[in-house]
Amino acid sequence: MFLNEEANIDILCEVIDKSPDIIFTIDLDGNVLYVNDAFVNLLGYNRDEIIGKSIKIVSVEDEIYNACMVSVKETGKCLDQETVFRKKDGSLIHVVKNVNAVYDENGNIKYLIINARDLTHIDYLNKSLENLTKLYEERYNLIYQVFLNIKDAVAILDPEGRYIEQNKSHQELIGYSIEELKGKTPAIHLSEEEFEKILKTIEEKGSFFGEVKSKAIDGKVKDIELFAFPIRDEDGKVLYYVGIKRDITKEKEIHITDKLTGLYNRLKLIEDLKDKKNVKLILINIDSFKEINDVYGYEIGDKILKTLAERLKSFVSNHNLQIYKLSGDEFAILVDRYFPQNAFEMFINGLIYYIESNPIEIDDYSIKIDITLGIADSTEGNCKNLLEKADMALKYAKQQKKPYLFYREDLNIQKKYQENRYWLDVLKDAIKQDNLIVYYQGIFNNKTNKIEKYESLIRLKLEDKIISPFFFLEVAKKSKLYPEITKKVFSEAVKYAKDHEISINLSVMDILNEYIVSYILNTLKNNNLKITFEILESEGIENYTEVSQFIKNVKEYGCKIAIDDFGSGYSNFAHILNLDVDYLKIDASLIKNLDTDKNSQIVVETIVGFAKKLGIKTVAEFVHSKEVFDKVVEMGIDYSQGYYISEPKPNIS
Repeated sequence: MFLNEEANIDILCEVIDKSPDIIFTIDLDGNVLYVNDAFVNLLGYNRDEIIGKSIKIVSVEDEIYNACMVSVKETGKCLDQETVFRKKDGSLIHVVKNVNAVYDENGNIKYLIINARDLTHIDYLNKSLENLTKLYEERYNLIYQVFLNIKDAVAILDPEGRYIEQNKSHQELIGYSIEELKGKTPAIHLSEEEFEKILKTIEEKGSFFGEVKSKAIDGKVKDIELFAFPIRDEDGKVLYYVGIKRDITKEKEIHITDKLTGLYNRLKLIEDLKDKKNVKLILINIDSFKEINDVYGYEIGDKILKTLAERLKSFVSNHNLQIYKLSGDEFAILVDRYFPQNAFEMFINGLIYYIESNPIEIDDYSIKIDITLGIADSTEGNCKNLLEKADMALKYAKQQKKPYLFYREDLNIQKKYQENRYWLDVLKDAIKQDNLIVYYQGIFNNKTNKIEKYESLIRLKLEDKIISPFFFLEVAKKSKLYPEITKKVFSEAVKYAKDHEISINLSVMDILNEYIVSYILNTLKNNNLKITFEILESEGIENYTEVSQFIKNVKEYGCKIAIDDFGSGYSNFAHILNLDVDYLKIDASLIKNLDTDKNSQIVVETIVGFAKKLGIKTVAEFVHSKEVFDKVVEMGIDYSQGYYISEPKPNIS
């Protein structure tokens, strides 16, 4: 058994005397037998003034003291009892104490061990270790019992870092008995890397104080506050390592949790990012939240934050993602699972729509909130500065009135702002000067070998150049000019739609715009037109009930519906079943290398088979060569569209 020699008694004495807790012993009459350094330092009595005296000098609450003594006599212990101790200067300190009885060979109580923790300011070992003081052999039982029963978990290692002893609290902490630990290092419940780090710190700095994660025998991982130091001989050689541990799991949970929403906070996010590699981080900010607080008051503002937290949790529940509440009105979502880019953008758009389309009902108010997102992606498994990058993207999105923005290394806020202002001015001028023009690209029937349909495409005339929508379409969407573009395309396409089948692109933004929908339905009502509306799959149409109603309305006038860019990401076959769709336009990413890419062929074959069984026609986009065209025909796709067939032209001949 450990601690059977005088030197080992010295070790236990050092541990007890230097414990940050008040530790002392009394007999059944309440006379003080022993006090440790913390007793002397915290209460102000020297040992000569207190040993042999009644503990009631210190313990001034007689009712609590008497109740504790009754409990000890009946059960041998009195645990977690809060009381006050009086210091020598007359002031009081609030403590929680544990009392354990020590019995003699006849089963009679010999003395009581009291372990009290100062609740007003717990002070852990922060003094340099002093020279070990020898105790007499007759104090062996006292010291060993104290070692076993103190609340702090204490373990002792040999010079090679192997366990040789632990107290009861340490066994309760990690679940291993001393028999299971002997001969093993702390790597049994810490990581090997962390254990080596602790030993290195002790070697370099003389001690280790910090937080570690410990895995108990039942598999639970706990947050531990550890103070570790060596016991050396006169020559400086390490004889033992002593570790004093405290379970701070619950305490830390409080520090990393937002009190209002119950979500993890910024500290937890930063901690989690340290262990992640390939992740995306989404920052979510409520637009004009200050104005909401000014109008409705902070109490309702807090209720909005709590409701938004619940809605975010609900939205991501199927994806098992972690949500955080940062400062103010800012939230974060850590995406640590793989999303194809288009599927991820569908997720983002769906999130925005879910939050913005459902007003928050509080008391008698119905409050609609808008949100802005900043998104950053770890590069090459490196999460360094990921939070800062997402924050930069969020700020830029706010400035540019974008619903969301992905961070890029070449992101230059001022430059982008100038570019957007330029294209916004160009677009405004083009609308004013009627310089928005519509081009038409033929859609080829692979069975009749004829161009039978045309897709209408917006262009902008700038001096003697024709500008692609790539440069101005996003600016239009964020500046409230987008409806003007849709109206222009529709009004121009109508001119040909009496004699030709014309496809017109519509976004969910268009379908949610009452003015645009009303304009379209009134035009359809008064004309017999051959129009196909192309709706982007990447906009998450399965989330919008308005889309289904719009399709139903235009179908009454003989219009057809195509799902554009199908297969561009996470293609939801299920929502196609719920919509009355006539065409699936297979995305260019699958068609451009269809003649050589086996994976693309497999996906396209699946889409074509699915469509045929439902009686839906298919259209191949980006048919740019004869080889691709031949493969498209071979795979049974109904229509082809691309530069190999026909370039976009300003009119239909």
